[in-house]
Amino acid sequence: MFTRNSSTAAPMLHSIHALPEGSEFVGTIEAGRSKFGFSFKPASASIENGKLTLRGRVKVTPPKGSPRTTDGVTATLLSTQGSTAQPPAPPASLPAALIPTPPANPGVLPITEATGYLASIAVIYFRLSPLSGTQLGLPLDLGAVQLNARLYSDSTLERELLWLYSALLMATLGPLPDAARAQGLLAELNRRYA
Repeated sequence: MFTRNSSTAAPMLHSIHALPEGSEFVGTIEAGRSKFGFSFKPASASIENGKLTLRGRVKVTPPKGSPRTTDGVTATLLSTQGSTAQPPAPPASLPAALIPTPPANPGVLPITEATGYLASIAVIYFRLSPLSGTQLGLPLDLGAVQLNARLYSDSTLERELLWLYSALLMATLGPLPDAARAQGLLAELNRRYA
């Protein structure tokens, strides 16, 4: 989606749709009649002001020519959309202390495969730090871009990351936040970015 920024001649890019490819988020940016490849590869994850924040590299690949990159880009959690499908199983190598246990008293509402400790996310929305369209070879204003990542998983790594993102969001923003568990999940997430 584009609008014109009155202070610059370049159209503003508002959002990028992406899918997981291993630990990266990969998509396409259309500018005029040209399609540019886009990827965001997280190098680290942290919790800042209670929100998941990823840091990594953005790469833009033009239809012709060499890719351009920007390091140190942050992606800060804006929101998520829940999944109605059953989440993947916890990673096999995950320490038992990081796997949630069913509550002793689940409350009055029924627990299904998509609620409470069994919930998972389908889409995660991030705000990217301001980027330079010129530096990345794009004729666009990238000062306020949202990354919309649909967490469709095809590989073991992608399924593990989906589980970890979901568990981490529950440990930080769920009804019973657990800072110690969140730190353990962050360590597991960072281990998979290495």
